[in-house]
Amino acid sequence: MSFTPVASLKGKSVCAASQFDRTDIDALIELARAMKAHIESGQTIHALDGRVMTPLFYEDSSRTLSSFCAAMLRLGGQVVNFKVEGSSVNKGETLEDTVRTLDSYSDVLVLRHPKVEALAQATSVAQHPVMNAGNGSGEHPTQALLDTLTISAELGRVDGITIALIGDLKMGRTVHSLLKLLTHNFSLAKVYLVAPAGLEMPQEVLDAVAADLTQKHIALEQVHALSPAIVADCDVLYATRLQKERFPAAAAGADPVAAFQKAKEDILINKARLESAKEKMIVMHPLPRVDELSTDIDSDPRAAYFRQMKYGLFMRMAILYSVLA
Repeated sequence: MSFTPVASLKGKSVCAASQFDRTDIDALIELARAMKAHIESGQTIHALDGRVMTPLFYEDSSRTLSSFCAAMLRLGGQVVNFKVEGSSVNKGETLEDTVRTLDSYSDVLVLRHPKVEALAQATSVAQHPVMNAGNGSGEHPTQALLDTLTISAELGRVDGITIALIGDLKMGRTVHSLLKLLTHNFSLAKVYLVAPAGLEMPQEVLDAVAADLTQKHIALEQVHALSPAIVADCDVLYATRLQKERFPAAAAGADPVAAFQKAKEDILINKARLESAKEKMIVMHPLPRVDELSTDIDSDPRAAYFRQMKYGLFMRMAILYSVLA
């Protein structure tokens, strides 16, 4: 079976959600679903035979790293087993020199780094495409694409949905990319931004989506707690981690432990909270989860976060194939 790559991605780095238009997204979703059906029927793909991918991860990862590697292997390509630990990075080698080195052995690099500016530094010296697997609190565009595929596959539509983005919206790069991608390319009904005080969506992200919200008449509401009314209104509840080490300092005289505990309770998604939810809706999470998503809903058919991981494999296959084919 032959697959049709998304031509606009050929030879391009994947850096930000803003580089994708609706035509690109629809084509990637169609390609990912075709590859999913092909692989799940027991067939193989050899479209990237002879191509080499190198992951360059300066931060820990389970799903993104494994997903990219599995995607490359599923396409017939090879993966260089590079680890930052034990490399010349520990001898003080600069990011640019490390990128130049690995780029000389590879057809594509996959970069995750704690600093936002690292992506621009890498793409400025790389001769081959770079996939942004997360640059600090900046963006995570391939996560936004796989999230969009998940919504489309699970609900049968993306236009017209109401979605709540919940948790640490300040530092959560996944929700930065997802909000930009969805509001720019789809006619959503409403977006709820649910975050503890001090962890709200950054103003620069809100500014970036303001024109799309106005043009498409998308309602946006910012709150500090997940209420039954919001749960009942949503087609998608998208949770992110609330990290204790990033939790803003409590008000003077307040108990920081108690404040963190209350914030967790205000956004927790559990069986009791889903009693208010629609019969046809989904709960998503980029994972890993900590305390914001209860295990008591894992068996609920509306819990889509484990299926979301599988969709991620096929979306990243579609991206790599389009970039390298």
